[in-house]
Amino acid sequence: MTPEGPLGRPHLTHHAAAGSPTLLLLHGAGCGGWVWDGFSDFFQHAGYPVEVLDFTRRAQGRDAGLGDYVAQARAALAEIGGPVVPIGHSLGALVAQRLLLEPRLHAAALLCPVPPEGLWFSAARLAFADPTLLAEAARMDAPPGSAPPELAGSLFGAAMPIEDARRHIARMGGESPTALWEAQAPQPVPYGWLHGRPVLVLGAGEDRLIPADAVERCALWHGAASPGFFPGLGHLMMLEPGWPAVAERVLAWLKRLQ
Repeated sequence: MTPEGPLGRPHLTHHAAAGSPTLLLLHGAGCGGWVWDGFSDFFQHAGYPVEVLDFTRRAQGRDAGLGDYVAQARAALAEIGGPVVPIGHSLGALVAQRLLLEPRLHAAALLCPVPPEGLWFSAARLAFADPTLLAEAARMDAPPGSAPPELAGSLFGAAMPIEDARRHIARMGGESPTALWEAQAPQPVPYGWLHGRPVLVLGAGEDRLIPADAVERCALWHGAASPGFFPGLGHLMMLEPGWPAVAERVLAWLKRLQ
């Protein structure tokens, strides 16, 4: 993982490749740039330059908020230069949505996105359906390694090997509690008619954190085509055995943009 630096500076892992636009990979809550290892290699081999951003979760002695994450992503855009397409997952997809008025953004791909409405509605429903999962998701601010192994069954689909799932979960944690709290509320995300960028929205068929209707409302907000869903995949879809199908879907969409 790329070492953290001062707030507002991009923390990028650089992957040189010939192609345009540059893909900026934005991870979700409690994760890091490591979740994109497969995607990064895949898109480099497809001819796209790739940058992986690790969010810095402390800002001048305080917990970073979503505005700080947006500032870090904006600084990354300035460092990259040229047209950029962010590919964001979950909380990272919310950051990508808040960047849609940036001039350098060519388009955006959102995977299992936190919708513009925030997480309050999904969290309220989860409180009734699976209060244990909601409590564990809220603890993503705990140090890495604190998450119980049982969480594997909630974040991944049934095809995910249990040992692989637990290995990934052991790396998760350390999220800013401020960012987690702010993500519950409605967000300053521009409507599609205002930003005018192509947006791809994809969901996971077995996602228990971001339900299908939230993914659909996100697509509607941006005036995007109906979202695609991948049966059998859970919330951390880019880490599951079926992740290449997701990457192929994003690649096909990118090619249509050119």
